[in-house]
Amino acid sequence: MENRDFKNLRVGFHSIQMLLKLSPEKIEKIFVPNNRNDDRALNLIATAEKLSIPIERKKSLTQHPEAILKNEESLGLSDLKQYEENIQHENPTFLVIDNVIDPRNLGACIRSAAASNIAGVIINKHHCSPITPLVRQVSAGGAEATKIFTVTNLINCLKHFEKLGYLILGTSEHANSIYTALDLNKPILAIIGSEEEGIREKTLEKCSQVCNLSNNETINSLNVSVAAGVLLFEIARQKLE
Repeated sequence: MENRDFKNLRVGFHSIQMLLKLSPEKIEKIFVPNNRNDDRALNLIATAEKLSIPIERKKSLTQHPEAILKNEESLGLSDLKQYEENIQHENPTFLVIDNVIDPRNLGACIRSAAASNIAGVIINKHHCSPITPLVRQVSAGGAEATKIFTVTNLINCLKHFEKLGYLILGTSEHANSIYTALDLNKPILAIIGSEEEGIREKTLEKCSQVCNLSNNETINSLNVSVAAGVLLFEIARQKLE
């Protein structure tokens, strides 16, 4: 069952393997299903043992391993500002997630973001799912490989980045501009919203540009994680040219 207090719990091979690769020092203990002796489980155990991380077999687990992390602090707006100061010269891209309530959709968006190698993900705390174990599991390790910042006042966050010269880029199926026609080789906050309602109106008002991701006249809306991937990989492509 999902629990908002389980921020130090990781579930699934992808999340735990990513932690073992990137930051094993965060892991306090790993639990492996007692009935799993396949290569995947044994490789996980071997890797953890090499890193001197405690492993325990657990009968109550039947499919996915779990890991307990040492106390982990959430990153907020002040952390985001400090982080941005250190990477300004890298022409960064941030994904802003506004109004995505479903944890599976949120996890899939984070997976797309991580795959496109962006600087970080900014989540609107009061209008999005929290980062739960399910979100992390669906992200397939993306939540461990990407910096995630949760902000309580998204509008103030957008104003801050606008002052820094970022393009505040919203997405809407009703926009006239298609994303591929835009100059995206610049510091960007790319904003996506829910499939049903899109980005909130207050957020759209703060966007310096709004683009459409499809010019198909019959169906021009995308699954939110697909939308995130389409936009972020176009931004990445332009920045590599």
